[in-house]
Amino acid sequence: MYKTITIHTRSTYWTHKETNEEYSVVDADDLAKDIEIHCNKLAIEGYDVISINPITSGSFSNGNGYVNTESVIITGKKK
Repeated sequence: MYKTITIHTRSTYWTHKETNEEYSVVDADDLAKDIEIHCNKLAIEGYDVISINPITSGSFSNGNGYVNTESVIITGKKK
């Protein structure tokens, strides 16, 4: 038996000093805490974590392309 959990990332924004453009940056510390919490919950429920996969999406703006981590999927397998 398998179980999956999706964690949606939260982003913070910063403004480029020269162009005043706003950029979205994934809050990695917050995401790491969420992953740890959910992996520990799976372990308590009797699952082994078998994968943690990022789900990304890309954008193109002003001649620049970039990719953001939108969410993370954690998959566990019952022991």
